[in-house]
Amino acid sequence: MLGTEFPYVSSNIKVGMGVFGTCDPFNSALPNNGALNPPGSLWFMQAPAQAGTALGIVSGAASSAGYGSGLWVKYVLYRSTGNPAMVTGPAPVYWADESFTTVTGKYTEGLPTASNSVSAAGWLLPNTGTVAGVGLGTTLMSATILNNGGHLSSTYVGGSWVFIGIQGWIPSCYLAAGSIGQRVYASGDFSTTGVTSDGASTYSDFNLMGTIVSTVSSNIADVLAYGPLF
Repeated sequence: MLGTEFPYVSSNIKVGMGVFGTCDPFNSALPNNGALNPPGSLWFMQAPAQAGTALGIVSGAASSAGYGSGLWVKYVLYRSTGNPAMVTGPAPVYWADESFTTVTGKYTEGLPTASNSVSAAGWLLPNTGTVAGVGLGTTLMSATILNNGGHLSSTYVGGSWVFIGIQGWIPSCYLAAGSIGQRVYASGDFSTTGVTSDGASTYSDFNLMGTIVSTVSSNIADVLAYGPLF
């Protein structure tokens, strides 16, 4: 666990889902507050082509989309006062403080105070979608489970330790708006805005999440993420 050269991926919400199925409860009575990896630790998840399903980013992936792409992930604590409803795919979360270990899905809780310069942390990988190997569905995952009674305040209680995707191919992301080939910016609670690559944007580079690389269908599409590794 802590201090090892490989991430500990509990997949505790659903076995076999890897980083998409991991949501370790914050517990102040346990060592490291229940964290199974160092808070804020950065890991590279091998592509299925190199890793099979043990540490691959999508369990059981065939030689198709994303087969040769790995993914940089960070292990962080999710905690939010607003506790917005989860969405049906990986979606933007925001840094809650300058420790860069805590994130929130609430745009107005992001760092700095809500504006177009708010700093997006990455893509929350646990989600309520139904895409095989990626989504957990609403029966297993919810905002209540994710937040685990936690809130952003001076009293540090609750929340869950999760993996967020930062750089690499992320399948079946939830996109409130956008189309193939557009850059995508974090712009609200678990939501994004797509912007034509050569067009003007009112969004800060702090909110740039990646590029849409597949056709958007029912607000779901694959994204090539390129958030900051820090």
